[in-house]
Amino acid sequence: MEFKRAQLFDGVDPESGPYFDESRPRIADQAERERLLEFLAHGGTAIERAAGLALDQLDASKGKIVPISTVTDGTWIWTLAHAYYLEQYGYGPDSEFYEHIKSRGYRADEPGEEVKVAALEFLRRSRNGRP
Repeated sequence: MEFKRAQLFDGVDPESGPYFDESRPRIADQAERERLLEFLAHGGTAIERAAGLALDQLDASKGKIVPISTVTDGTWIWTLAHAYYLEQYGYGPDSEFYEHIKSRGYRADEPGEEVKVAALEFLRRSRNGRP
């Protein structure tokens, strides 16, 4: 079973850390933003829950405020940080993931247990640099 992993940031600068590329669209339309937020924050099924929070990479003065649990819709895997950066800064998902969301009518599928287990295994392998 193959999955796609949504990348949150566009790159990492060795000095300043993760960043969004200037070409990454910001979602200004409020209705579109709300549709995306609903999908990103509530559409996926949790495959890895994290009790802690991460540091806001764009404004460290906010502290550890970014949710980091990982979810899937059975095709894509993303973290709840995607919803945070959209809500706080307007950064939408990368173009391929965004197209997937729109093609699904902003509604995530509910994956079964077998798919959730496979997604978690895929995530762990990808973190360890294995296909």
